[in-house]
Amino acid sequence: MNLTSLPVESIYDTAFLTATYRALETERSDSLFQDAHAQILAGERGKKLVEAMPGGKAGAAGCAVRTCVMDELILRTVTENGVDAVLSLGAGLDTRPYRLPLPTSLRWYECDLPVVLAYKADKLAGVPSRCILESVALDITDIIARQTFFQSVGMAAKAGLVVTEGLLIYMTVEQVATLATDLYAQPQFQWWLTDLASPSALRYFQKSVNSSLNSGEATLKFAPEEGTEFFRQYGWKSVEFRSLLEEGQRLHREVLPKSLLAQLQTPEHWEMWRRMSGFILLKRH
Repeated sequence: MNLTSLPVESIYDTAFLTATYRALETERSDSLFQDAHAQILAGERGKKLVEAMPGGKAGAAGCAVRTCVMDELILRTVTENGVDAVLSLGAGLDTRPYRLPLPTSLRWYECDLPVVLAYKADKLAGVPSRCILESVALDITDIIARQTFFQSVGMAAKAGLVVTEGLLIYMTVEQVATLATDLYAQPQFQWWLTDLASPSALRYFQKSVNSSLNSGEATLKFAPEEGTEFFRQYGWKSVEFRSLLEEGQRLHREVLPKSLLAQLQTPEHWEMWRRMSGFILLKRH
């Protein structure tokens, strides 16, 4: 996917892109999920962003796979482990509290900057959520503010699931390390679901994406050499890994060009690409 002229002006625009891709998936006759609110949230900004990109809609497949896999893992973790609180950090324009069959007693905290939450609240005014939804204005890089918020949730929750979708890659290693430490400090936070890129994937994305970003806050940064083991030193162990490449094949959404897939003939090449990007479910240990 070539993103060399992506007109992203701020990190907020990545939320518009995601909403647009989810709207495109919803329109398909063989859609993997239905997001009835994605189109209104994407708006003209999302449409123009996709139209301005070389390849345009090519990124929709990867977004659809990520959305579908994380939907599955969220629902399973909530239902099988007695999760009573979900913290969605950097939630953007995600609509899972409105569309997933979640327990009505579940508390879902969607956390993002005030401008994002205000826009979302305006567009979804009057739309009922499936669970108890609370929008929390929070700069996730503000350590004091997030520690205070985590403590307040920890006092009320029995078993919490943290979701960081499309967030960590924009943070530095140090920022992710302190975030992992702060999350682990709350015993009630039992699970953490995130997506993760490898250093090879980061270099690939940086060549095609970073030069087109007009804001330093949207620079791609985090892809630890040790992969999922990065989190172990902060109290989190990986209990499940889903490869973007493999999940794309399972869901019939190819995330790599066929010409490139044809070159993955050896087990070594396949394994490298299999581990390049994926989704991990972490558990405190």
